[in-house]
Amino acid sequence: MWLHIYPVCNGELLLNIINIAFCTTNTIYQQLTDKPTNTNPSGIYQLKCNTCNNAYIGQSGISVTIRHKEHICCIRTNNPTLAYTLHILNNRHEYGMAEETLKLLKSCSKGTKMYCWETLYMQAFYQHNLLIAEEQVNDINPQYQLAYTARDLLRVP
Repeated sequence: MWLHIYPVCNGELLLNIINIAFCTTNTIYQQLTDKPTNTNPSGIYQLKCNTCNNAYIGQSGISVTIRHKEHICCIRTNNPTLAYTLHILNNRHEYGMAEETLKLLKSCSKGTKMYCWETLYMQAFYQHNLLIAEEQVNDINPQYQLAYTARDLLRVP
């Protein structure tokens, strides 16, 4: 409950009591306090081959570290259903732990945006000849080329 006092023209004060119907939860305190960070985000990720240093670009709606474990499980069980697994098994290349090979390129939630970001990163890696052969892009989409060059969104190593 708030108490408002308004001056009136003849020098008297008008007392008005107002009940609050809405109170914001977005306070300065909440803006300044540390929020917990997501240590295992979903999004667009890169898996690097330790032998040829080319990369696999993928998307995951779950934690990228869990997705990395799924790739390693497919390699160990000789199940070449994924492009990265197929590359490692067919070429007898080396794979590594997540700390060595996994890199989160763009944190985002599952949906249409994730697919667009994945395509953008795949085309950028393809143009720099850093994409594994099993995941080659057939043609370059000019719209992604414009986004890549005009905004310099990607910093491909």
